[in-house]
Amino acid sequence: MAMQRDLQELLISPAQVQNLSQVPVAWLYQPRPVRRFEDRLRQFSAFWDLLRLLLTLDLFLRFLTFWSEGSLLTLVGRIWIPGLRATWATWPVEWGILAAIAALGQAYWIFRSRRMPLLLNLLGEVDRYNRIIQAIHVNDQLVEAGNPEVKLAQRAQVSEALKLTRADLIRALKTERILRQNEDLIEQQSEFFGDNLAALTALQVSEQANEQGRILEAALQVALQVRSQVRRLQERGANQAPSRDPDEIEGDGQDTDGNSDGQ
Repeated sequence: MAMQRDLQELLISPAQVQNLSQVPVAWLYQPRPVRRFEDRLRQFSAFWDLLRLLLTLDLFLRFLTFWSEGSLLTLVGRIWIPGLRATWATWPVEWGILAAIAALGQAYWIFRSRRMPLLLNLLGEVDRYNRIIQAIHVNDQLVEAGNPEVKLAQRAQVSEALKLTRADLIRALKTERILRQNEDLIEQQSEFFGDNLAALTALQVSEQANEQGRILEAALQVALQVRSQVRRLQERGANQAPSRDPDEIEGDGQDTDGNSDGQ
């Protein structure tokens, strides 16, 4: 079942977050406990993306300059050392250097991520917001599968609350970008911006607390509905286990005795 249109419009996609923050969000280092090895690798996406780009470019240049034995590093190195050539023996060394360059790029983004704690917190809020929408989608799927008892009684109100939260998150991302891009000016004019920023922060915290309260209540309702439905399905499966009627068992016993006497 495809996600309903109202939920699709509520989702905040990674492309939207990147456009609002003007930062390659996928490259930000967000340390968090992970269970799967794939998720651990995804935490260092800057390294893998840069390495993939460098290796692809190197192979492309090796193909174009096959007769002159060129590569990405040798073509750059010929600026200082004319006639520098790439061979099969130097191939592993060159790719090792490219991997080191990609690792430096990852280190840069780890350092830069630590300088943007507010953005990292907002990204966590966006992830939680999207997970709530996914939980509602799962609930809709259960209803569509023939379980009307788990239907959200106040789905319209939950949707409206999510719209307000989405607007707050988008406003917070825009505000964070403006503050980050003008950090030097704000520090130089701290007396001018101090009171205004303090009032803005207090307003956002107050509104965020109200919205989070409503959304957490809605999310709890969805989680309880899903858990209740799963438990109900498990009980239904246990009750539908094949069982035999006592009369049939008694009849079988009599047949068995009769066969024994006949023998």
